[in-house]
Amino acid sequence: MKKVPKPTTDEDLIQAFLDNGGTVKKGKTKPLPDGLGLSNNQWGNKLTREEKAARKAASEQK
Repeated sequence: MKKVPKPTTDEDLIQAFLDNGGTVKKGKTKPLPDGLGLSNNQWGNKLTREEKAARKAASEQK
């Protein structure tokens, strides 16, 4: 397939936004909930009671 560039590219749109008085701000994000598992085989699954207790005990020892 032939890719034909559009006359208005993203850079042109960004520059037009900035020229009209727009500003670029750094957004804020929420931290992930503590109860979510983040390993490869547990992505998105909640921790079990035992895992929560182990994590809490490990954080209290520090």
